[in-house]
Amino acid sequence: MKVLHKDLSSGEIKIRVDTLDDLWHLSQIIETGDVVYSVTYRRQQNRSDMIRSDKSEKIRVFLGVRVEKMDFSHYSDALRLSGVIIEGDQVGSHHTLNIEVGSTPKIVKSWKGFQLDRIREAIKSSNEPKILIVAMDEGEGDFGVVKQYGIDFIASINRNIPGKRDMSLRKNEKEAFFKEVAEKIWALLEESQIEAAIVAGPGFVKEEFQSWTKENMPALLTKISIKSISVNGRTGIWEVVKRGYVEEIFQESRVSNEIALIEDLFHKILDDMAVYGVMEVRNAVEASQADYILVTDELIRTSDKVQSIIKKAKNFGTKSHIVSTSHEGGEKLQSLGGIASVLRFKTSY
Repeated sequence: MKVLHKDLSSGEIKIRVDTLDDLWHLSQIIETGDVVYSVTYRRQQNRSDMIRSDKSEKIRVFLGVRVEKMDFSHYSDALRLSGVIIEGDQVGSHHTLNIEVGSTPKIVKSWKGFQLDRIREAIKSSNEPKILIVAMDEGEGDFGVVKQYGIDFIASINRNIPGKRDMSLRKNEKEAFFKEVAEKIWALLEESQIEAAIVAGPGFVKEEFQSWTKENMPALLTKISIKSISVNGRTGIWEVVKRGYVEEIFQESRVSNEIALIEDLFHKILDDMAVYGVMEVRNAVEASQADYILVTDELIRTSDKVQSIIKKAKNFGTKSHIVSTSHEGGEKLQSLGGIASVLRFKTSY
């Protein structure tokens, strides 16, 4: 993400969307009632084609839309903003802006502190490399990419490997499986501009894959790291994150850091060094007891009360971490009410 223009006196910020993660950040910032300006395509209508509007041509226009509805899925590669046109062609009509990678939307709104922090975080995070995780066992391989909003599970490979009774066929099928996995890793590294991959598994298959790669695709070997986990599949991919393997390669990984903070929170709760819930966190902030706050992206976006707590915490020098609900760490925090605080000292009774 890059800020192209910023004028908070008029509430205007124009940005350039560089990655899918940027779209996710925007989905957490833009609210109902905000005005977004962007280049879009819209059908031109006249009296002769009002009945058969599908025959009219779509042309490139610049519109300002007051947002009524927003839809984002990292599988669709676009942030859809629907609302009423307030500036441009056919004012008063409804239109949907499709904000995609490469778009340069201008957002006009009353900016809140945490939203400006989110933009700064997005700019900083845009320089962080992505990492591919492959959880594999015999004949099974699951692929996930660590993104700022969580894990994007992008592919899986399944191949039937014969038992040891037919060693010749078993060897051929296993090598075919390794070749398929290796080629998939290579393609993903190049297509998605990923710098490295972690290959992990519960048994010895990962080491066999490493040996096969060394002999058959040595160039790939420099880009992968072999790690041990206890299970396979998507659960295994999450285990790679929780074990801190991502930080061993890239110290600044949003998802890994968030999950680590959540794990620490639950340990602190057992030691009576953390509280959770809106009222409890507010009391901790007002007593200068809060060390840091964890809050889900959903809650801070929708609760004025929580936004007030975060603003007050900032005045006290207490840092707040916004946690994505798109991964299991955020889901755990959501189960606690969406907000919690690790304490500097225990409450006196």
